[in-house]
Amino acid sequence: MKLLSKFKLISLILYFLILFAERLLAVILSWNHGGEYALISGNIFNYIAYGITAVSLVAGLVMMIIVFPKMFVSVFTSREYDYRANNRKVVMAAMAILYGGMMHTGFTIAPVQFVAYGFLILSMVIRTIECCKEAKHLAKESGSEVAASKAKTLSFASIVSVIYLTLLAMAVPVSYISFQDMPMRAIFFAVEFAAVFVLVPVFGIMLYRFYDTGVTSFSFVYPALALLFSGATVVLKWREEINWFVLIFLALTVVFYLSFGLMVRGRIRKSIVGNG
Repeated sequence: MKLLSKFKLISLILYFLILFAERLLAVILSWNHGGEYALISGNIFNYIAYGITAVSLVAGLVMMIIVFPKMFVSVFTSREYDYRANNRKVVMAAMAILYGGMMHTGFTIAPVQFVAYGFLILSMVIRTIECCKEAKHLAKESGSEVAASKAKTLSFASIVSVIYLTLLAMAVPVSYISFQDMPMRAIFFAVEFAAVFVLVPVFGIMLYRFYDTGVTSFSFVYPALALLFSGATVVLKWREEINWFVLIFLALTVVFYLSFGLMVRGRIRKSIVGNG
């Protein structure tokens, strides 16, 4: 478990460093790169997007300064990292930088961003492995069929959680320029920025619960918000351009939630009632 803990820390550190570096380069170099996304283009979208990215970097840097010391100590020494005590700060730092990642800029390097997100997802996969191992160990210690059944439920819920979180995260729309006629352009900008400011915290809340317990929240509110905000951004830009990436992952998120999320929610409730 100690080795898994170190790998999880390394994955989180790499997520922070890679995304921070990519977004910092974006702010520095995008002022005259990227055509319509260049800051000198004069498009009001760019002023807002670059402002959000800059604030995201400052907030992310402050949060990294807070969480990094203990992380590095645990990576390079035998000292255990207290995830329970630090999960909230780690997730806040991750979401602070993610706001900047949701802004498309002239110097955006999408492959580098996906590498960073890949390390965040890897940390989630490791948390699921930990959860499954913990559940198996507790069931073995208890030796009862009830404990074994609950361990299977917990392991299944954790596996479903990491898939569900990944799909939902991919369904959060990146903010792009639109060249539609007014007032549709203004409405689209307002909706896509609102989508980011609502869905990034939603993902953060779900991620925090997942890191803390090994299982995320399966409340119907969260996929409903994703359907509302991500769906609205797709619909409002449909005539100009279809955002297939968000559309596909939004559909997968909803289908997966209906197919597995509700099932896990029911099993967890049944397990709690049975335990009572």
